[in-house]
Amino acid sequence: MAHEVRDPIAYFLRLGADSIPITPRVGQVVTLRFLRTITCIECGRKIKKTYNQGYCYPCFRDLPENSICGVRPERCEHEHGTERDREFFRTHCDIDHFVYLSLTSGVKVGVTRHRNIPARWIDQGAVRGLLIARTPQRKLAGEIEVALAAHMPDKTNWRKMLAGQIDDADLPAMRDKAFAWFPPSLMRYALEHDKEQSLAYPILSLPKKIASHNLDKEAEFTDRLTAIKGQYLIFEHRVINLRKYAGYHVEFAFAAD
Repeated sequence: MAHEVRDPIAYFLRLGADSIPITPRVGQVVTLRFLRTITCIECGRKIKKTYNQGYCYPCFRDLPENSICGVRPERCEHEHGTERDREFFRTHCDIDHFVYLSLTSGVKVGVTRHRNIPARWIDQGAVRGLLIARTPQRKLAGEIEVALAAHMPDKTNWRKMLAGQIDDADLPAMRDKAFAWFPPSLMRYALEHDKEQSLAYPILSLPKKIASHNLDKEAEFTDRLTAIKGQYLIFEHRVINLRKYAGYHVEFAFAAD
């Protein structure tokens, strides 16, 4: 799903060449059907299963964006790799990165490229976010994240996030506390006065019990869409992470109530 920053967030389904507004569909009954075809989001070849949310195995294995620094930025080594790796380093790693605090289910620390805010927070389903450092390279941001992750979570409890079970937190106070955990050599990248940002999502209701739908096991279902948060469509009786199914060929049908 794509999105635009509005109040609430405006979501769009990318189906082939079409971009369909889906926020206005919250409250409607939806039929979602997996057509039993999967293609790699990079090379387009037909595949039986995906790797790393949409890739065939060769693309997952060989593309620099699928390397370890995607999840462990402090281990970025693209500058020492192939020509394609070095080009990726120049355009994606050797650029400004933010370290941030976000409130999803609780406060977590994370890293993202400077151009990905607030998109990164929206993908996580965060209701608030605060930038706490800006570094000139991905690896440096990762080193700060590792230091802070020894004291606070670096992952989201997605079930609590979807159920709206959000801990109360003072992000500026957490930022001030986190500064004490920065590696001293990287403290010069700290952002001491950035302002907290808030995000709202299209929500009519949230389920008490979170049941994740698996399209590989049940290719079709009909249910009422009650909310959208992060990359999840939330229905009365199930939730589905659409990013997990990148490359899947699906049909959506909407029925007005």
